[in-house]
Amino acid sequence: MFDKKTYQEAVSSLHASGEILREVHTMTHQIRKPFKLSRAIALAAVVAALCAAAAVAAVGFVRYENPTNMLQAFFGENVDSHEGIVEYNEYGKLITNMPAWERLPLDESVAQELVAPYLFAVGEQAVYGDYTLTVEAGLYDPAVGAGLLYYKVENPNGVSGYEVFPDGELWWPADAPVFAMTNAASRDYLDTASTTGTTLWLCTYFVTDFITDASNLQVSIGDGQNRLDMATVAVALPEDGGPASVELADGAITLSPIGIRIHAPALGLPVDSDIDQIVLHYADGSDYVLEDEEAFVSNRTYGFLDMEQGAFIYTFNRIVDTTALASVTIEGTDYPLLTPPER
Repeated sequence: MFDKKTYQEAVSSLHASGEILREVHTMTHQIRKPFKLSRAIALAAVVAALCAAAAVAAVGFVRYENPTNMLQAFFGENVDSHEGIVEYNEYGKLITNMPAWERLPLDESVAQELVAPYLFAVGEQAVYGDYTLTVEAGLYDPAVGAGLLYYKVENPNGVSGYEVFPDGELWWPADAPVFAMTNAASRDYLDTASTTGTTLWLCTYFVTDFITDASNLQVSIGDGQNRLDMATVAVALPEDGGPASVELADGAITLSPIGIRIHAPALGLPVDSDIDQIVLHYADGSDYVLEDEEAFVSNRTYGFLDMEQGAFIYTFNRIVDTTALASVTIEGTDYPLLTPPER
């Protein structure tokens, strides 16, 4: 069984090379679904073991012209909503701990206005044996430091070996014949509508705090048994532009349609424990509960803590209409949006 908590915390904590990160992945395959944040801290034990397009999108980038499937997969009802899953094995050990999540139908008008113009085409491939990895498109939000990658893994003889959690998250067990990954702190989900027996479509939510330079983003495919042997696609990211973001609490909170960045020290919050409550409030009175530990709800697709900067970064499972946002509540304190952006 794959110890995802160990793997995700290790991979999202080490400022290391791709080789180091892939070795972490190999070593930590042993509870099925943690919801703690990945952390940018030093994990001494692991380290010791290892050491043994359109102008709107960005200048020079080509706009992705067929975004419907991508937007549906990232922000629509890609999987069913669920009230949460808690499971124990026969010895009373917790093996599954998944807070409730809610997936909503994609608001296509909001998606086309706030996100689609910033999707850029990639179209680059890497080949490993019978497998072909094609990075279709991406999006990067420099203000939040997060983005999306949409890519596929093809094999005419079939793609197998991966596992998928009920919320759609995909990972590659240690005995998988092949694996695919990025060198950024990230989490992969299956595009359930587009995937077939021979073509696996993946949705990756990533955070660039993990890599020293956003221009170094890479997507790789390789041997599941020897994760140092792989082929790689380099993905350039725009240095500016991105979806329109808003700031709250004198800049301590930056929020865009795809994610949120919270500077914890500026809000008087500790950086050595997770944020238990984040709720976005709209002007019409509706809410988006991103995180509520007490209610056992989590609607983030990825969470990352950069302890050096004291920054919490989360990506969303729906598009947030920043033009309709009123405030954000974090740990019981409400932070109003004083000047909502105009449409």
